[in-house]
Amino acid sequence: MKRITSVFVIFLFILSSCTIRLPALMGASVISATQLDDGVLEVLIRNADEGYHVTVEGEKFDCEQHPEFSDVLDCKGPGPEPEKDATLKFYENPEDEKPILELTFTVPPPLEEDGDKEGGDEVASEGGDIDSDGDGVPDAEDLCPTDPNKTAPGSSGCNTQEPDKDNDGVPDDEDKCPNDPDKSKPGECGCNEAETDTDGDGTPDCKDECPENPDKTAPGVCTCDYPDEDSDDDGIFDCRDQCDEGPNDSVGNPCDNDEDNDGVDDFNDLCPYDPNKSAPGVCGCGVPDTDKDKDGKLDCEDKCPKDPDKKKPGKCGCGVPESTADSDGDGVIDCLDPCPNDPNDSVGDPCNHDEDGDGCDDCCDGCPFDPNKTSPGICGCGVEDKDSDGDGVKDCIDACPTEYGTNPNGCP
Repeated sequence: MKRITSVFVIFLFILSSCTIRLPALMGASVISATQLDDGVLEVLIRNADEGYHVTVEGEKFDCEQHPEFSDVLDCKGPGPEPEKDATLKFYENPEDEKPILELTFTVPPPLEEDGDKEGGDEVASEGGDIDSDGDGVPDAEDLCPTDPNKTAPGSSGCNTQEPDKDNDGVPDDEDKCPNDPDKSKPGECGCNEAETDTDGDGTPDCKDECPENPDKTAPGVCTCDYPDEDSDDDGIFDCRDQCDEGPNDSVGNPCDNDEDNDGVDDFNDLCPYDPNKSAPGVCGCGVPDTDKDKDGKLDCEDKCPKDPDKKKPGKCGCGVPESTADSDGDGVIDCLDPCPNDPNDSVGDPCNHDEDGDGCDDCCDGCPFDPNKTSPGICGCGVEDKDSDGDGVKDCIDACPTEYGTNPNGCP
């Protein structure tokens, strides 16, 4: 009788706790099931070896390592009812009641005697071996004997197309950019970004900071729009150089070497914009080192530049001789006393020693025109130091003068 085969892919199994103790079954899975002659079922299992007792639906299966694939176990035994789920169990010993691993798969149906089956007729390879799926690989070497598109299960198993999320024709397990339909490997720009080179300079836009300038890949000093060139070799790029045509332009030009026209070249002139100086001197550039009152103190340092007798104002000020004389004996020196010869002027008179009539002489009164104060206090002369809300902050600086507050501004 002609051998009839059919393979169904199953899902990945769940390892039992015992599998952790037995590394030989780590990741074990059924990769194909094939109906042979006389009701014999052949099951191929990946990542398993022949050192275990194996049953399918309670029936003992004989297992041996596949002759071509060292990581595949080939098990044969009586086939259970087709087109239903079956459970393959591994036992460490034949007498054990609890399996160390269970794998569930679907039993393939028997096919018609004429060999018709989904996927194509059986054909014989050149050596005479059966090639059920006609892919040129004999069933004995083909791990997917009924799948003409596969000779190994891959990640999805036999008779199932490998996942290709981006539909680029490269399976996800081989595609380094599984979500990018234009790439199957990253390239310079990685996945999901085009390898576009707008300016054709050999550097893709994703890495080119000047994607529209073929002469630059980074802005540099002059930005992407201008070259970083120094035409006159003066150390300044043309994009910033006002004198990129030469270092010796005409007088009056901002590029002139003697900008202040004092006869000293700007490179040697410490005051290049001061025609009267080539060095700062005492007063600095732009300020002449002159002494108008001829007192030996330069004007830039003289506090009384027009008074030859004084270099600073003193008590009496510039232009007034310094003296401690108090002609009327009122405690105010003559140079500051508007009435140097009148010690007792009437009330209201500018020379009155108690102008606000508060009993405190003006010479000691910090608020000589405020009859209510003899010192400015917090609020100053003429303003009462009042705290309406009692929060310790005077009304004149209290942002909330009628509300008691603990903040520095006097507000709640």
